[in-house]
Amino acid sequence: MEKWLKWAIEIQSIAQAGIEYSNNVYDTERYERLREISAEMINEKSDISLDKVKNLLNLLRIWDLM
Repeated sequence: MEKWLKWAIEIQSIAQAGIEYSNNVYDTERYERLREISAEMINEKSDISLDKVKNLLNLLRIWDLM
C-alpha cells in the first residue's frame, strides 16, 4: 500500500474516532474536516470521484459501528 493511502486511512480513522467520542461541537467540526481532507487526498490520487470516495468512507464508518 502506498504511503499517501496509509496516511489518508489513518486520518480517516482518527477523524471517525473523534466524531464518535467528541462532546464538543467545535472539535466535531474539526474532525469532520479531517474526514473531508482524507477523502480529498484519495480523490486527488485516484480516478474515484470525491462523492464516491465520501460514500465509501461512510460505508466503512457504518461497517465499523456494527
